[in-house]
Amino acid sequence: MLNLKRLLFGLLIGLMTISLWACEKKGPAEKTGEKIDQAAEETKEGMEEAGEAVKEKLDPQGPAEEAGEKIDEATDPAK
Repeated sequence: MLNLKRLLFGLLIGLMTISLWACEKKGPAEKTGEKIDQAAEETKEGMEEAGEAVKEKLDPQGPAEEAGEKIDEATDPAK
């Protein structure tokens, strides 16, 4: 009975070691998938930045409006 437990324990440790060893290596498909994921993330970030830039350009309170508000604020105490 003790030998059977040792044998099963050894087999379990061996299977775990083999499974960990097999998971370490990445194949070409996995490497390509990671590159695609990275490119998609960079594209997403670029699109978000472009969207923010467009939003700033289309903002009704652009630089001219802000300047007008500052002039109004500066002249309010004079009233």
